[in-house]
Amino acid sequence: MLKSKVLLPSDGSITAAKAAAYAARLMKLNPDMKLDVLVVLPEKEGLNNQTKDMFETIDGTIEAKGKDILENTVRIFTSEGQNVQGYIGKGDPAAVIIAFAERGAYDHIIMGSRGVSELRGTAIGSVSHKVIHEANCRVTLVK
Repeated sequence: MLKSKVLLPSDGSITAAKAAAYAARLMKLNPDMKLDVLVVLPEKEGLNNQTKDMFETIDGTIEAKGKDILENTVRIFTSEGQNVQGYIGKGDPAAVIIAFAERGAYDHIIMGSRGVSELRGTAIGSVSHKVIHEANCRVTLVK
């Protein structure tokens, strides 16, 4: 089978879990596949002072939630006996995913079509839409 290096962004949403399950099935079929999980947290840059103070108060909670999402996503793979690496990034989700994929020379991104913050009824989310159009590698959306 084809060696591939796959990035799986996760935000803890149902579609992200489905994308992880899909990727785990692919890993069973392709033992040479390497997969990394990326969770992107919001960054406080560009916020006004009042919002920064409020953000500082909840920043620890956000980081804990991000670690929880990462652990839960990685567990999908480890429960199947698969070894994956996990990373946490900060900033605009689409921009961080695209930059991470480029820096890591990933040849495939597998992600959910809509995240936790997307409005119902939207065909695909704004993050996945931006990743599809700007990533320099193959992108698979799972819904």
